[in-house]
Amino acid sequence: MKRSWVFALIWIPLAGCTQLAGTLSESAVPRSLWQERQQQLETVSTWNLRGRLAVRVGSQSDNFSFVWQGNSNSEELKLFGPFGGGRLHIYQDAGGIVLKDGSGQELQGKTADEVLSVVSAWPIPFMQMSYWVRGLPAPGGHDSIGFDYVGRVRSLTQNGWKIEYSEYRAFDGIDLPKRMAITTWLSDQEYGETVSVKLSIGSWVYNFKSG
Repeated sequence: MKRSWVFALIWIPLAGCTQLAGTLSESAVPRSLWQERQQQLETVSTWNLRGRLAVRVGSQSDNFSFVWQGNSNSEELKLFGPFGGGRLHIYQDAGGIVLKDGSGQELQGKTADEVLSVVSAWPIPFMQMSYWVRGLPAPGGHDSIGFDYVGRVRSLTQNGWKIEYSEYRAFDGIDLPKRMAITTWLSDQEYGETVSVKLSIGSWVYNFKSG
């Protein structure tokens, strides 16, 4: 049960299907293309995302479908899968976060990490994934990053996690990841375990900031 709650929160939206071009090193990619993509994505003010994700931790795996929407003030995520009741509802705003399962049980806290620490110790980087799913590194340093010829991220290593983008799609003019995989290795487990999260995005609707 504890793992299922954590699996359910391995998300964070935004996606896209143009096939990837050849990879270039970070220094070889025109800086203007990369900066243009960053500026464009930062102007998104509201969004609604639908897709599926598959999670594997060691020999255990689960699959979920999700609907995720948000704006600059709040986020709401609904996941449907094998966890208790078949549904998990997550709402977060400036006041904190609330998780509710299919039976109506609630957990509250200031952040997703804080709430989930009550039910599991899995080190899932929830806040960083909201950047990775857009094809952006999260704030802070990263170990390596690789681009294709049009300035889209193809691979990224950050804080012990490896993010690989296998497919992009243009959603209303913006190329966003359609298929991506996030992996890490938990060496603190008894025998060591690989954590793998694969996301497939079906649709994404967004609006830009005015002015």
